[in-house]
Amino acid sequence: MFIMKSKKNLILSSVLVMLLLVGGVTYAYFNYSATGERSEIVTGQIYMNYTENSNIYLTNAFPESKEQALARTDENGVFNFTIDGKNTSKYDIYYGINLVEGEPIDGKTVAIKPEHIMIYLECDGEVLIDGIRYSDWDNQRIWVEKIEAGTNTQTSKNYTLRMWIDENVKISNSSPNADYKTDEWNNAYVSLKVNVNGNLDTMNMPLSIETSDTYVENNKAYFIAKISNFYDMNDLGKTLDNADNMNLKITGTNSDIVFSYKDSEGNVIEETSETLDLNYIFNKNKTVEIQVFVTPKNDTNSVTDLNFVLTRNNEEVQRFHKYMTIYGNNFCLNNGFDKLYDCILASDSLATDVETAKVNIEAKGEPNLNDTAPTYTYVEDITYDVDDVYSSTGYKFYFGDSYEFNATNGTYRIYNKDGSGVITDHLRDTYQNYYTCGYTGNGYTSCQTIYRIDLISVSGTTYTITQGDLITYKVSTSIRSEVGLYKTEDDYGDSYFYRGDVTNNNVLFGGYYWKIIRTNGDNSIRLIYNGESVNATGNATLINNTEVPYSQRYGDSTGARYSDPTFVGYMYGKNFDLQTSNVTTYAYFAPLTEYYFADGYEFDEEKEVFRLKKINLEPVSGTFAEMKDSYATYPYTCKSTSIDGECQVLLKANSWVSDTEIKVQFISYSSVDKDSTRTNELSSNVKVQVENWYNTNIVGKNDESSNLITDYIVDGTFCNDRSTPNETYASGYSLSANTYYGAHVRLTASDKVASLKCSSDMMDKFSYTSSKGNGLLDYPVALITADEVAFAGGLTGVKNENFYLKNAAYYWTMTPSNFYSSYAQANVSCVYPDGMLNIWGVVAYSLGVRPVINLRSDVLISSGDGTIDNPFTLKLA
Repeated sequence: MFIMKSKKNLILSSVLVMLLLVGGVTYAYFNYSATGERSEIVTGQIYMNYTENSNIYLTNAFPESKEQALARTDENGVFNFTIDGKNTSKYDIYYGINLVEGEPIDGKTVAIKPEHIMIYLECDGEVLIDGIRYSDWDNQRIWVEKIEAGTNTQTSKNYTLRMWIDENVKISNSSPNADYKTDEWNNAYVSLKVNVNGNLDTMNMPLSIETSDTYVENNKAYFIAKISNFYDMNDLGKTLDNADNMNLKITGTNSDIVFSYKDSEGNVIEETSETLDLNYIFNKNKTVEIQVFVTPKNDTNSVTDLNFVLTRNNEEVQRFHKYMTIYGNNFCLNNGFDKLYDCILASDSLATDVETAKVNIEAKGEPNLNDTAPTYTYVEDITYDVDDVYSSTGYKFYFGDSYEFNATNGTYRIYNKDGSGVITDHLRDTYQNYYTCGYTGNGYTSCQTIYRIDLISVSGTTYTITQGDLITYKVSTSIRSEVGLYKTEDDYGDSYFYRGDVTNNNVLFGGYYWKIIRTNGDNSIRLIYNGESVNATGNATLINNTEVPYSQRYGDSTGARYSDPTFVGYMYGKNFDLQTSNVTTYAYFAPLTEYYFADGYEFDEEKEVFRLKKINLEPVSGTFAEMKDSYATYPYTCKSTSIDGECQVLLKANSWVSDTEIKVQFISYSSVDKDSTRTNELSSNVKVQVENWYNTNIVGKNDESSNLITDYIVDGTFCNDRSTPNETYASGYSLSANTYYGAHVRLTASDKVASLKCSSDMMDKFSYTSSKGNGLLDYPVALITADEVAFAGGLTGVKNENFYLKNAAYYWTMTPSNFYSSYAQANVSCVYPDGMLNIWGVVAYSLGVRPVINLRSDVLISSGDGTIDNPFTLKLA
């Protein structure tokens, strides 16, 4: 038999585990002086105190789980200590926490193996080491911390070290797989010391693991492994004469689990394997982070023991072990979460209950809306030993023995270690092993590609690097990107919204594919249309597979309306009269194109357009530069190349400015005041399109159980925020002034914010019933808002290829952005095919439409795990 976990079945005497304190104080009240890498003298007062609060010991110890160990309130297996420090120098000072084998315990003869002891370390409540087992305690470094430069007042860090016997240790006299015989266990002991060491020579960890119960992405548990090829933190970034070959091998004891990963080098490997064998070539001292996903081969929950081995140039430098709980892909249905709302929240951190999930989501904090999600970084991309890697004729080159890389913009700078200037010379053997940006016209402070020289050849004036390393960059999706659910408030309570590269928010409903945007404050669930087929992209994600103008078409005119602030409305008012704007600069003429000008005009009230009209002189054509001396005689133009051209806004030329600009006044049929722009009398074109689609494709349809599809859908608030918070740009109706609406102000600020709370003005809260808003929708369907796009990971003016709302098509939001008086055009925010949130969507442009609906809060999951190939299907409670 074997004995495991259960305390009452263990036959053993007290196991004594002692944690002893050894002196590790390297700095104590002395003036520190050191020479920095660039010959700077660094001085300052540095001290560290290592204060012992208690000893650690275990009596009557038995194998137990992490949950059992952390739940104990006694002091068994707990050691508290404090590090006090002060650092007035210019450099960060590092210290390490090491484990050391202790002295034997009197009367005990069997030392429990290190790999059977779980180590857990906290600092001021933050978990640093979460249950790792080490192969030995030969001065085993488990954590590195620092006292930051310029810490002029004392700082304290309070640590708690816990350890317990692994719950899977087997004690048996009969089992061949037992770890210990019963009589051995009765004499077992652990003796351990903690060493806090301030030796700067070895302050980096070759391999460390970050893991947490909340490390989950798209329903997959993961951990982060960090591998380094150096110890001294002062050597970070140092170029190596000979590259290091770093290999990390990760295996699991459970044959039913597989690995996939992405790393900080820009590699993304979605194909799974039973063993992860990672090789990296480091030509300088650095750290690579690897996000390792561990999944089962089937949908069952499981556990595995993970084994880590790191080698450097084929020599082992670190080995340890870690348990991990694995959950099947179909987490929700396998774990009792059959309500879609509960599933959305619980699966974000694979939580055991919804309230715990909410705590985990809130602990993520506020998203960074000043960046896209995912975050993109530049990483080095090195190809070694390339033949004929670079050639140039007649030019000198730049040379340096070192380089540095700017991860912000993907550029290199070459330099010399001794501080001397970069060398300018012809290519020759002297510069073997040097770096170059190439010929002198390339510069050396912002190169996008550099070369390490191995072999050269010279033929006349042609200089060739016949063999060398090609060092450039690639764009990487940061493994530290924000992804999953975050929390904010909407008009009804707490809303949990998806952000980033989300792949488990897919729903098949009503015969169409949808993506979950968020849960609303009333627990209903907001979806956006994503087409009629799996993996639809481009126009296939738009209703009717086509694009339409935002604003309302009218009469038999050839265009949609755009020339008034009212047209940013999902519905709008139309109290118009003929208006003439102030003089403004206009730059929308093509400089070599001839346009027609006239001395008069007429206004067609039925079609609401202007045309040129002769008063005394026939219209003439010319470029606007050619016409500059004739503007007094021929001031009016529709900016048309046809004499019969029509326009919504007539231009009255005032004066010539340059070959690309003139001064003009706008003559328009437009709003007489701000209030009339928001009276919601007429439906915009996109409102008509969305509601027609809903009526045709949703109303009257049934699910497989003969329930009406509309029975799943509830009303919600759809915000058409026409607030004008910036008083400087708050006209709201005049063609003579810019108007910036609320979202424009929020989403273009230097410190961007977004809001799911709609304007207090009920006219902007569109809804189907009056209980949720203005009750002016014909059906409970509308569009996404720019704020929802921002929360999801979109950023104004910046592309984002990998967040879930990017669909390779242009499509409208229902969020007013601005009225730009210089061009007399109303703009509504939209999303570009590359994922950019754009605030300059002219309402007359034709863009795509993606309906948004809200599901009732109690809708159930019938099948699926939310992935694109296995979307959630639904049923009524």
